Order: sequence, then structure tokens, then C-alpha cells
Amino acid sequence: MRSSAVLVIAGLAVLSVFAGSAFAQPVISIDGSCPTRLTFRWEEALPDHTGALIYSHATGNLLLPGPPCDGTRLGLGSSGIRLVRTFRTGPEGSGEMVGRAAVFACGGYLQVITVEGNRPCTTSNVVQIPQ
Repeated sequence: MRSSAVLVIAGLAVLSVFAGSAFAQPVISIDGSCPTRLTFRWEEALPDHTGALIYSHATGNLLLPGPPCDGTRLGLGSSGIRLVRTFRTGPEGSGEMVGRAAVFACGGYLQVITVEGNRPCTTSNVVQIPQ
């Protein structure tokens, strides 16, 4: 297993400590241009839960091989995969973050994973970082 995939799994294991018990399918979007100001938005996530923003250089069909998301299939490939950050979904299950992406990330892809107790991990749609 690649060390970057291990880092993603380790980050998700930490999320499971904060997880609840309901199921939601988050929807994400990103506006702006890279590497200048970008706005990352999410909606329809389970309120007041922790989400993980995952980055990859390419789309794909990566199967996570370990708890807490064993068997969860991402729409991302393994090339350059990394946990960008964790965040709270907010009281309405929606929110946004504003920031800059490193130049190497321009044109890459983002997806959100939420860990929800004893239910399967949920994944969002995949979005490409604008260039």
C-alpha cells in the first residue's frame, strides 16, 4: 500500500472518533482560479459532523483498505492522494472555506468523505480545481 493512502486512512481513523450515526451524501463545488483565491463549498452533508477533504492528481476508482472506511470507493485515483484538511459540516450541513491551492494542485481533483459511526463512510461528488 502506498504511504499516501496510509495517511488518508489514518486521518479517517481520527474522524471516526467524532462521527455520529446518520447517513448523508454531501455535494461539493469550487470557484475561483488556481493558484489565486479559491472558494470550496459543501452542502447536503449531515449537520455538525466532521468531513475530510481529499486531494488527488487524477480521478479514479480507489478502494480504501482499512477502518474506518474499509471498502469505501473514491472517485479519485491514488496518484498524489492526500488528506488536505478536516472540517466541521456546520449546523446546516453546509459551508465554505476560502484559501489558495499550491501551484502543483492546479487541475487536480477534490472529494469529501464523511465518517458516520457504524454506517459506511459517505463520499461526495468529485470536482476539479480550476486552472
